[in-house]
Amino acid sequence: MAAVATMGACTQKEKSEVTDQNQAARSAKEGAKAAGREFEAIELDRFIEREIADVGEFKGRKLVKMAVPVSFAARMKRRPEEKQMTYIYTALEVADIRPLPEVGHRMFVESKEGRIVPVYVEKQAAARLVEELAEGAEARFSGYHVYSYSKGPALLVVDFVPAGREEGVR
Repeated sequence: MAAVATMGACTQKEKSEVTDQNQAARSAKEGAKAAGREFEAIELDRFIEREIADVGEFKGRKLVKMAVPVSFAARMKRRPEEKQMTYIYTALEVADIRPLPEVGHRMFVESKEGRIVPVYVEKQAAARLVEELAEGAEARFSGYHVYSYSKGPALLVVDFVPAGREEGVR
């Protein structure tokens, strides 16, 4: 929504890039629904434990998970920060995600039991998070389980709803 509101001051190329980014974010969310894959609510602490156990036998390797849509409750521990991303794109390509979302941010969330987890954040979701959610605030995050490694699942956040809001995930 914020990208659309500011498009009047952009060049045509910038408008096209914003439109493409919005389309990629919408396509990722709509693609899960179209494929009959709703965002499955997971309990983050149990999910982390299960994924660490699953990867245990493949020490030092990453297991690509075909971008399974998930949602989870957590507290934003640290705001999204720009960071160079490379492996996430490889994993998304292996999972045949098209169009690829723009991922250039990482943030940390805290589970109910206090586990601090790094998550990838899609560009439009990162912009909204900075504007709409304070550090320490709770939310229901929606995204994709992209791969797992020795520390647990690698999740890509594409949307969120602050705790206490009655509306569904956008």
